[in-house]
Amino acid sequence: MKNLKTALLTPSANILACQLFGANVSIRQLTLGELYDYEAKLKTLQDKEDAHATSLLGAELVLSAIVDETGVAIPAEQLPTADELLRAHANTALLDASLLVQRHSYGTLEEAQKN
Repeated sequence: MKNLKTALLTPSANILACQLFGANVSIRQLTLGELYDYEAKLKTLQDKEDAHATSLLGAELVLSAIVDETGVAIPAEQLPTADELLRAHANTALLDASLLVQRHSYGTLEEAQKN
């Protein structure tokens, strides 16, 4: 039974090759738990009207989805920080990246590619 539990708790590796901030990357579908946590933190920050923290949270969401072609997470030291992304890119670029990650996570691979 332990193998069944492990199998049921192993997330599927739905990987999408895409461009984020002008770089060719692969992103994974986030788990529903990760998306719920993001939405809860986002609501709290929006209620506090903390635009900077909200933007950082979006950048962190994007960074957490970046993986190699096989679905293995990229080591943090090989990625920029959320703050570095905010300082390097326009708000629209961050929003586009965040929306792509969310669409891929909530929907299917085909829907993410269409959008």
